[in-house]
This record gives sequence, C-alpha cells and structure tokens, in this order.
Amino acid sequence: MPVEPKMPVEPKIAATVILLRERIPDLPNDNCEFEVFMAKRHINNKFLGGHHVFPGGSIDEQDISKESRERVLGLDKNFANNLKEVYENPSIFWIIAIRELFEETGILLATKETGNLIAINEENKKEFQRYQEELQKNRETMTNILIKENLYYGASKVKYFGRLVTPAMSPIRFDTQFLLCKIPQNQNINLFSDELTEGIWGSPKQILELYKKNHIKIIFPQYSTLRRLKKFKTIQEAFDNSKMSFRNNRLIRLK
Repeated sequence: MPVEPKMPVEPKIAATVILLRERIPDLPNDNCEFEVFMAKRHINNKFLGGHHVFPGGSIDEQDISKESRERVLGLDKNFANNLKEVYENPSIFWIIAIRELFEETGILLATKETGNLIAINEENKKEFQRYQEELQKNRETMTNILIKENLYYGASKVKYFGRLVTPAMSPIRFDTQFLLCKIPQNQNINLFSDELTEGIWGSPKQILELYKKNHIKIIFPQYSTLRRLKKFKTIQEAFDNSKMSFRNNRLIRLK
C-alpha cells in the first residue's frame, strides 16, 4: 500500500536581530567598518545546539496583544504594509525582535515617547537586568515592562533586512524575518546563559573565515546573511540597502 506523503509543517513566525557595532579596520584585505554579533547556542538545545546564531526567536502570545501593538513607536507603516502577505499585522516582527534581543542579550531598543532611546546607566542598570531575568523566567512580559517604565518598542531603530522560510521538508519550520540594528551607546551584552553560552564580534568576513576553518558552526540563513553584509563598508550602507537588496521579501543567496 503506497504511503501518502506528509504535509509540510506550517512554519512558525519568527524574527532574528543582526546586531552591529562600529570597528576600526585592522587588516589590509578587510576594510569593513562594522562588526556583527553572534552567539553560540547551548549544546543541550534541541534546535541548533552548539551553532552560532543571531539573537532571535518565535512569536509569543504577548506579541499579538493590542497592548503590544500600541507600544510600537516609529514604525515605517508604508513599508510595513508591504509585509502583510507574511502576517496581517507586520508590527509584530519588530515586537518579536526587540523582545528577543532584550531577553537573550540584555540590549534594550526601547524609546521614550519622544523617540529617543532609553539611556542605560549606573542608576537603572540593575533594574533592567532584573527585568531581563524576569522575562527569561516568564514572570513578566516585555510589554508590561515597557508600560511600567513608560517606554515603547523602538521600531525606528530596527531595519528590515529580509525573510527566509525553512524548506518544506524540515520537521521544524520557521518563517523568519531578519532585522538590523546598531548596538546603543553604553549598553553591554548580558547573555541568557540557558540559551546562549558565549558571544563573538567580528566583521562579516572574519566570521565567515571562522566558519570556513570549522571554528564555529552556522547554517544557511546565517551564512547567507553574512555574505550579504560583506558587501557593505559601513553600518549606514547596510541600513540604506536593507529595503532594496531582497526580492519577494526573501534573502538573496549571494554567489
């Protein structure tokens, strides 16, 4: 009796954040003026354990709430409307990205009502570290944290970079939106050690060299993204090209 082919698993909406910072070029064959952050997933993680990834994750119940949508500030709605074929309310991609970045790395892309980023300093540093821990332990939601602090999801600080959907034959599938942002001044990485065990910074070329030498493990979405970022010299160039360098909202595989 012939076996009927299994229907593909429905991909889960997700977002990943490519965190950038400025660097001084120190090699003659690498004039890139920015670095990319990647972190190693805990070896015990069932999904991509031991691989280096960009911070990110999948949709959460709090992300789709009315309260969350009302806390999004600075989103380019004309551009976001182009993404309605992916999800009916595209602001959710920015909500997921900002929430996951804070939970996994402690980097907070939250703004005041004026649009200015929150300043993390010695006076409030421990309080926001406590919020990060509460979020990790599911004792608090990102939106509630923002409401308490009179802050908003800083969507204008996060640039859409593309989309990649896991192939249909995969048993675990994600419809992942890739977004870029620059690390805010005076903020430092504080990894969620249950998920991410160590982090690295490097130019796209440097990280690709680590991969080619088998010093780190990455999969196609990360490889493709690094190859694409390698085209740009500055963070601003990457931002300026972020909306133009993908076709049909899918990441281009660079040759």
